[in-house]
Amino acid sequence: MKKLASIVCAAALTTVMFAGCSSEVGGTSEPQTSGSDNASESLSGDLKFAGSSSMADVMAALGEAFEAKYPDVTVTVDQQGSGSAITGLNDGTCQIGDLSREVKDEENADGKFEVITMAIDGIAVVVNPANTVADLTMEQIAGIFTGEITNWKDVGGADSQILVVGREEGSGTRDGFEEIVGVAGECQYGVQLKETGDVVSRVAAEEAAIGYVSFASVSDQIKALKVGGVDVTEETIADGSYTLQRPFVHAYRKDTDDPLVLAYLEFLQSDEAQDLIKGEKLIPVEFWNK
Repeated sequence: MKKLASIVCAAALTTVMFAGCSSEVGGTSEPQTSGSDNASESLSGDLKFAGSSSMADVMAALGEAFEAKYPDVTVTVDQQGSGSAITGLNDGTCQIGDLSREVKDEENADGKFEVITMAIDGIAVVVNPANTVADLTMEQIAGIFTGEITNWKDVGGADSQILVVGREEGSGTRDGFEEIVGVAGECQYGVQLKETGDVVSRVAAEEAAIGYVSFASVSDQIKALKVGGVDVTEETIADGSYTLQRPFVHAYRKDTDDPLVLAYLEFLQSDEAQDLIKGEKLIPVEFWNK
Protein backbone atom coordinates (compact mmCIF):
# COMPACT_ATOMS: atom_id res chain seq x y z
CA MET A 1 0.00 0.00 0.00
CA LYS A 2 1.30 3.44 -0.87
CA LYS A 3 1.94 5.73 2.04
CA LEU A 4 0.57 9.23 2.42
CA ALA A 5 2.91 11.92 1.21
CA SER A 6 4.01 14.82 3.34
CA ILE A 7 2.03 17.99 3.61
CA VAL A 8 3.56 20.69 1.44
CA CYS A 9 3.01 24.22 2.71
CA ALA A 10 3.72 27.26 0.57
CA ALA A 11 2.43 30.68 1.62
CA ALA A 12 -1.39 30.39 1.72
CA LEU A 13 -1.37 27.03 0.00
CA THR A 14 -1.51 23.69 1.79
CA THR A 15 -1.53 20.61 -0.41
CA VAL A 16 -1.76 17.05 0.77
CA MET A 17 -0.34 14.48 -1.64
CA PHE A 18 -1.11 10.80 -1.27
CA ALA A 19 1.59 8.96 -3.21
CA GLY A 20 5.09 7.59 -3.01
CA CYS A 21 6.39 8.55 0.46
CA SER A 22 5.42 8.44 4.13
CA SER A 23 2.98 10.77 5.83
CA GLU A 24 3.65 13.53 8.30
CA VAL A 25 0.02 13.78 9.34
CA GLY A 26 -1.93 11.53 11.10
CA GLY A 27 -29.20 19.31 -3.08
CA THR A 28 -28.47 15.63 -2.80
CA SER A 29 -28.84 13.15 -5.59
CA GLU A 30 -27.54 9.69 -6.39
CA PRO A 31 -24.29 9.86 -8.38
CA GLN A 32 -23.46 7.72 -11.36
CA THR A 33 -20.76 5.13 -10.71
CA SER A 34 -18.43 3.25 -12.99
CA GLY A 35 -19.68 -0.22 -12.13
CA SER A 36 -16.94 -1.87 -14.19
CA ASP A 37 -14.26 -4.00 -12.55
CA ASN A 38 -12.18 -4.07 -15.74
CA ALA A 39 -12.26 -0.28 -15.98
CA SER A 40 -11.33 -0.07 -12.30
CA GLU A 41 -8.30 -2.30 -12.74
CA SER A 42 -6.91 0.00 -15.43
CA LEU A 43 -7.78 3.25 -13.67
CA SER A 44 -4.93 5.78 -13.59
CA GLY A 45 -4.29 9.50 -13.33
CA ASP A 46 -4.60 12.34 -10.82
CA LEU A 47 -7.72 12.87 -8.71
CA LYS A 48 -7.66 16.40 -7.29
CA PHE A 49 -9.72 17.67 -4.36
CA ALA A 50 -9.77 21.24 -3.00
CA GLY A 51 -11.40 22.88 -0.03
CA SER A 52 -11.95 22.54 3.71
CA SER A 53 -9.01 22.04 6.05
CA SER A 54 -11.48 20.60 8.58
CA MET A 55 -11.86 17.63 6.24
CA ALA A 56 -8.09 17.02 6.11
CA ASP A 57 -8.01 13.90 8.29
CA VAL A 58 -10.93 12.12 6.68
CA MET A 59 -9.68 12.96 3.19
CA ALA A 60 -6.21 11.69 4.12
CA ALA A 61 -7.72 8.37 5.19
CA LEU A 62 -10.00 8.09 2.15
CA GLY A 63 -7.24 9.20 -0.23
CA GLU A 64 -4.79 6.60 1.04
CA ALA A 65 -7.37 3.82 0.81
CA PHE A 66 -8.42 4.89 -2.69
CA GLU A 67 -4.80 4.84 -3.83
CA ALA A 68 -4.34 1.41 -2.32
CA LYS A 69 -7.34 0.20 -4.32
CA TYR A 70 -6.08 1.87 -7.52
CA PRO A 71 -2.25 1.92 -7.41
CA ASP A 72 -1.93 3.96 -10.60
CA VAL A 73 -4.01 6.82 -9.20
CA THR A 74 -2.58 9.77 -7.24
CA VAL A 75 -4.90 11.72 -4.93
CA THR A 76 -4.16 15.35 -4.11
CA VAL A 77 -6.05 17.54 -1.63
CA ASP A 78 -5.51 21.32 -1.63
CA GLN A 79 -6.67 22.66 1.75
CA GLN A 80 -7.32 26.40 1.58
CA GLY A 81 -10.80 26.51 3.09
CA SER A 82 -14.30 25.69 1.87
CA GLY A 83 -14.46 28.72 -0.40
CA SER A 84 -11.59 27.35 -2.47
CA ALA A 85 -13.67 24.27 -3.34
CA ILE A 86 -15.97 26.23 -5.63
CA THR A 87 -13.07 28.27 -7.02
CA GLY A 88 -11.22 25.08 -7.87
CA LEU A 89 -14.25 23.55 -9.58
CA ASN A 90 -14.83 26.70 -11.61
CA ASP A 91 -11.22 27.10 -12.76
CA GLY A 92 -10.68 23.38 -13.34
CA THR A 93 -7.90 22.88 -10.78
CA CYS A 94 -9.88 20.19 -8.96
CA GLN A 95 -12.46 17.56 -9.86
CA ILE A 96 -14.13 17.41 -6.44
CA GLY A 97 -14.64 20.26 -3.98
CA ASP A 98 -14.67 19.68 -0.20
CA LEU A 99 -16.86 21.96 1.92
CA SER A 100 -17.50 21.81 5.65
CA ARG A 101 -20.79 23.62 5.12
CA GLU A 102 -23.66 23.66 2.66
CA VAL A 103 -23.00 25.00 -0.83
CA LYS A 104 -24.43 28.51 -0.98
CA ASP A 105 -27.13 29.33 -3.53
CA GLU A 106 -24.93 31.86 -5.27
CA GLU A 107 -22.13 29.31 -5.59
CA ASN A 108 -24.35 26.97 -7.59
CA ALA A 109 -26.81 29.42 -9.11
CA ASP A 110 -26.76 27.74 -12.51
CA GLY A 111 -27.04 24.24 -11.02
CA LYS A 112 -23.91 22.97 -12.70
CA PHE A 113 -22.61 21.21 -9.58
CA GLU A 114 -23.88 18.01 -8.01
CA VAL A 115 -23.68 18.20 -4.20
CA ILE A 116 -23.62 15.27 -1.77
CA THR A 117 -23.33 15.23 2.01
CA MET A 118 -20.88 12.46 2.86
CA ALA A 119 -20.75 12.96 6.65
CA ILE A 120 -21.96 15.04 9.59
CA ASP A 121 -19.42 16.69 11.88
CA GLY A 122 -19.76 18.31 15.28
CA ILE A 123 -18.27 21.76 15.87
CA ALA A 124 -16.61 21.68 19.27
CA VAL A 125 -16.33 24.84 21.37
CA VAL A 126 -12.87 24.51 22.89
CA VAL A 127 -10.84 26.11 25.67
CA ASN A 128 -7.48 25.60 27.31
CA PRO A 129 -7.43 22.53 29.62
CA ALA A 130 -6.57 24.81 32.56
CA ASN A 131 -9.86 26.68 32.14
CA THR A 132 -12.30 25.64 34.90
CA VAL A 133 -15.38 26.37 32.79
CA ALA A 134 -16.94 23.11 31.57
CA ASP A 135 -20.35 24.06 30.17
CA LEU A 136 -21.79 27.05 28.32
CA THR A 137 -25.27 27.76 27.04
CA MET A 138 -25.74 28.80 23.44
CA GLU A 139 -26.62 32.28 24.71
CA GLN A 140 -23.35 32.50 26.66
CA ILE A 141 -21.37 31.34 23.60
CA ALA A 142 -23.09 34.01 21.50
CA GLY A 143 -22.32 36.63 24.14
CA ILE A 144 -18.64 35.69 24.27
CA PHE A 145 -18.14 35.69 20.53
CA THR A 146 -19.98 38.99 19.97
CA GLY A 147 -18.04 40.73 22.74
CA GLU A 148 -20.94 41.13 25.16
CA ILE A 149 -19.16 38.84 27.64
CA THR A 150 -15.48 39.64 27.92
CA ASN A 151 -14.38 38.10 31.22
CA TRP A 152 -14.39 34.42 32.18
CA LYS A 153 -15.67 35.27 35.67
CA ASP A 154 -19.02 36.20 34.11
CA VAL A 155 -19.58 32.58 33.08
CA GLY A 156 -18.18 30.93 36.21
CA GLY A 157 -14.48 31.00 35.39
CA ALA A 158 -11.40 32.89 36.52
CA ASP A 159 -11.13 36.67 36.54
CA SER A 160 -9.40 37.05 33.18
CA GLN A 161 -10.12 38.63 29.82
CA ILE A 162 -11.42 36.21 27.20
CA LEU A 163 -9.38 35.79 24.02
CA VAL A 164 -11.78 34.92 21.19
CA VAL A 165 -10.10 32.79 18.52
CA GLY A 166 -11.78 32.14 15.20
CA ARG A 167 -11.21 31.09 11.61
CA GLU A 168 -10.68 33.38 8.64
CA GLU A 169 -13.50 34.58 6.37
CA GLY A 170 -14.44 31.87 3.89
CA SER A 171 -13.90 29.06 6.39
CA GLY A 172 -16.70 26.51 6.41
CA THR A 173 -16.21 25.97 10.14
CA ARG A 174 -16.62 29.69 10.78
CA ASP A 175 -19.70 29.91 8.55
CA GLY A 176 -21.27 26.89 10.23
CA PHE A 177 -20.48 28.03 13.76
CA GLU A 178 -21.72 31.60 13.25
CA GLU A 179 -24.92 30.50 11.51
CA ILE A 180 -25.86 27.92 14.15
CA VAL A 181 -25.07 30.21 17.09
CA GLY A 182 -26.86 33.10 15.36
CA VAL A 183 -23.93 35.50 15.31
CA ALA A 184 -23.10 35.73 11.61
CA GLY A 185 -21.21 38.94 10.91
CA GLU A 186 -21.27 39.96 14.57
CA CYS A 187 -18.28 38.15 16.04
CA GLN A 188 -15.49 40.13 17.67
CA TYR A 189 -12.41 38.01 17.11
CA GLY A 190 -9.17 38.71 18.91
CA VAL A 191 -7.39 36.34 16.53
CA GLN A 192 -8.41 34.94 13.14
CA LEU A 193 -6.50 31.92 11.87
CA LYS A 194 -6.42 30.09 8.55
CA GLU A 195 -6.11 26.45 9.60
CA THR A 196 -7.87 24.21 12.12
CA GLY A 197 -4.49 23.17 13.52
CA ASP A 198 -3.61 26.81 14.17
CA VAL A 199 -6.76 27.22 16.28
CA VAL A 200 -5.87 24.13 18.29
CA SER A 201 -2.33 25.40 18.87
CA ARG A 202 -3.43 28.90 19.90
CA VAL A 203 -6.09 27.68 22.34
CA ALA A 204 -3.62 25.16 23.77
CA ALA A 205 -1.12 27.97 24.36
CA GLU A 206 -3.48 30.62 25.81
CA GLU A 207 -5.25 29.87 29.10
CA ALA A 208 -7.87 32.56 28.45
CA ALA A 209 -8.63 31.52 24.87
CA ILE A 210 -11.82 30.09 23.41
CA GLY A 211 -12.32 28.83 19.86
CA TYR A 212 -14.13 26.30 17.70
CA VAL A 213 -12.85 23.31 15.74
CA SER A 214 -14.13 20.16 14.11
CA PHE A 215 -14.89 17.45 16.67
CA ALA A 216 -12.33 15.23 14.94
CA SER A 217 -9.65 17.82 15.81
CA VAL A 218 -10.26 17.73 19.57
CA SER A 219 -7.22 16.36 21.41
CA ASP A 220 -5.63 16.36 24.84
CA GLN A 221 -4.15 19.78 24.01
CA ILE A 222 -7.56 21.42 24.34
CA LYS A 223 -10.84 20.88 26.18
CA ALA A 224 -14.22 20.61 24.46
CA LEU A 225 -16.99 22.30 26.43
CA LYS A 226 -20.48 20.97 26.95
CA VAL A 227 -23.06 23.08 25.14
CA GLY A 228 -26.29 23.42 27.09
CA GLY A 229 -25.27 20.45 29.22
CA VAL A 230 -24.56 18.16 26.26
CA ASP A 231 -21.13 16.68 25.55
CA VAL A 232 -19.93 16.55 21.96
CA THR A 233 -19.65 12.85 21.06
CA GLU A 234 -20.40 10.66 18.05
CA GLU A 235 -23.63 9.62 19.79
CA THR A 236 -24.88 13.14 20.55
CA ILE A 237 -24.03 14.32 17.04
CA ALA A 238 -25.86 11.35 15.52
CA ASP A 239 -29.00 11.79 17.64
CA GLY A 240 -29.04 15.58 17.20
CA SER A 241 -28.88 16.41 20.90
CA TYR A 242 -25.58 18.22 20.30
CA THR A 243 -26.84 21.08 18.15
CA LEU A 244 -23.53 22.52 16.95
CA GLN A 245 -23.08 20.32 13.90
CA ARG A 246 -22.59 20.79 10.17
CA PRO A 247 -22.29 18.75 6.97
CA PHE A 248 -19.13 17.62 5.22
CA VAL A 249 -19.91 18.02 1.54
CA HIS A 250 -18.48 16.95 -1.82
CA ALA A 251 -19.33 18.99 -4.92
CA TYR A 252 -18.50 17.98 -8.48
CA ARG A 253 -19.63 18.81 -11.99
CA LYS A 254 -23.07 17.49 -12.82
CA ASP A 255 -23.18 14.69 -15.41
CA THR A 256 -19.42 14.21 -15.14
CA ASP A 257 -17.97 11.29 -17.08
CA ASP A 258 -14.56 11.56 -15.39
CA PRO A 259 -13.70 7.92 -14.54
CA LEU A 260 -11.69 9.00 -11.48
CA VAL A 261 -14.63 10.91 -10.01
CA LEU A 262 -17.06 8.08 -10.74
CA ALA A 263 -14.72 5.49 -9.23
CA TYR A 264 -14.26 7.61 -6.09
CA LEU A 265 -18.02 8.04 -5.65
CA GLU A 266 -18.45 4.29 -5.96
CA PHE A 267 -15.63 3.70 -3.46
CA LEU A 268 -17.26 6.18 -1.05
CA GLN A 269 -20.29 3.89 -0.87
CA SER A 270 -18.20 0.90 0.21
CA ASP A 271 -18.09 -0.51 3.74
CA GLU A 272 -14.38 0.28 3.82
CA ALA A 273 -14.93 3.98 3.14
CA GLN A 274 -17.85 4.20 5.56
CA ASP A 275 -15.72 2.64 8.31
CA LEU A 276 -12.92 5.11 7.60
CA ILE A 277 -15.37 8.00 7.96
CA LYS A 278 -16.59 6.62 11.29
CA GLY A 279 -12.98 6.26 12.39
CA GLU A 280 -12.54 10.03 12.04
CA LYS A 281 -15.33 10.74 14.59
CA LEU A 282 -17.79 11.59 11.82
CA ILE A 283 -21.31 10.35 11.17
CA PRO A 284 -21.47 8.83 7.67
CA VAL A 285 -24.39 9.82 5.44
CA GLU A 286 -25.61 7.30 2.88
CA PHE A 287 -26.07 9.88 0.13
CA TRP A 288 -26.81 7.18 -2.47
CA ASN A 289 -30.00 6.19 -0.65
CA LYS A 290 -31.40 9.72 -0.66
